[in-house]
Amino acid sequence: MWLCVLLSIAVLVIFVLFYNKIFAVTFDEDFARAAGTNAGRYNLLIAVVVAVIIVLAMNLVGSLLISALVIFPALSAMRIFRSFKAVTIFSAVLSVVCSFLGIVISILAGNGTPVGSTIVAVDVAAFALCCLAGSLVRRRAA
Repeated sequence: MWLCVLLSIAVLVIFVLFYNKIFAVTFDEDFARAAGTNAGRYNLLIAVVVAVIIVLAMNLVGSLLISALVIFPALSAMRIFRSFKAVTIFSAVLSVVCSFLGIVISILAGNGTPVGSTIVAVDVAAFALCCLAGSLVRRRAA
């Protein structure tokens, strides 16, 4: 557990410290190179951070459900927000909330549901809610 906490903190610190460079490389790699950013180094950093996240998540949900655990919070955030920073923050918060709710629901179900599958089911429900919220936000803006 301490290893997971330590690696989670390391991922968070790396992201906060290199936010501008990561944003530049993910948004427009050619422009980042033209601005003097070593895009290869930051692509490697992003790959290592994603690998660490996958390794951390593998213990929780298993190897088959990791893609859903990584993709759904980001997709949900993109339904509501348009800025990179807002999507990143909202998807991180949503991921933690969905994981917590999935664990609690699994425990309350009395071992009737696997933890990983329950977390992904909560992620799917959150995605549906975010789709609804996103359509309401866009209607109001129009």
